[in-house]
Amino acid sequence: MFLIHYQDIDIFSLISKLNSETVVEEIKVEPKEEVLAEKTEEVEEEVDLCPVLVDINGAVINPGVYCFEKGASVIDAVKKAKGFTTDAGFKYISMKINLATVMLDNSKIYIPFEKDYDCSILAFSLPKEIVDITIPDTEQEEEQEDSEICISINTATLEELDSLDGVGPSTAQKIIDGRPYEVLEDLLNVSGIGESTFNKFKESICL
Repeated sequence: MFLIHYQDIDIFSLISKLNSETVVEEIKVEPKEEVLAEKTEEVEEEVDLCPVLVDINGAVINPGVYCFEKGASVIDAVKKAKGFTTDAGFKYISMKINLATVMLDNSKIYIPFEKDYDCSILAFSLPKEIVDITIPDTEQEEEQEDSEICISINTATLEELDSLDGVGPSTAQKIIDGRPYEVLEDLLNVSGIGESTFNKFKESICL
């Protein structure tokens, strides 16, 4: 049995010694960093598999819709369609279609056939109603032509009357002096004009 005499123990020095030897470790708790997982989206570059889409039809062997690279020309479309048909309008193609033209996306190409520009005169007849309206009367035309050709005995000049068959300058002047005339036969009253002379130019005169 042990007896502890508190009187022999220096309590204050013991406590002081314990305080100096005790190591208090401070535990620093660092906050956890939240790692945000960024979703990396791989952006794949879209590749246009058909940059130039063209519809070619007409006088080609295999008409249809085809895909071409940029910069392709009309001749490339013709080759893709297996070439021209035998009845293609080659003259028109050589004159009007530029086979070196660069094609645009969503464009249309038509290669004409020979028959597409074959022009011919077609015979046809108009209905009688239209003919009667549009074609002038033949007798009217003849009268107009006669009036333009004939020499008026009431208004013609001396030179015009002198040009009549069988009429000279003096007789022409007599015709002028005998004006006006009501009928052509009044010229028979003019001196120097007989029936035989009158018959020579009566078809060429008018009032």
